[in-house]
Amino acid sequence: MFAQVFDFDGSASEAELREVVTRCEQLKAQAAAAQARATALWAEKRRAAEAEAGMPLRRRGRGLASEVALARADSPARGNQHLGFAQALV
Repeated sequence: MFAQVFDFDGSASEAELREVVTRCEQLKAQAAAAQARATALWAEKRRAAEAEAGMPLRRRGRGLASEVALARADSPARGNQHLGFAQALV
């Protein structure tokens, strides 16, 4: 899917290599923004579903940070950070 984006000629000029680095940085930023939007929407949908199911307010969203961590191949503590940042940013 991304093979061409990350593939570059070893004989590329410095300017071309700078472009590769810039392009990768732009992709990283776009991917992070997409992750934040998706995470915030996931939390919103989870809480709405749990509210509809009659779950008490204090229990809604419980465990979602661990699921976020699993989806991102990260630790549960980092999953909680990602979830909090996503909700704050979006």
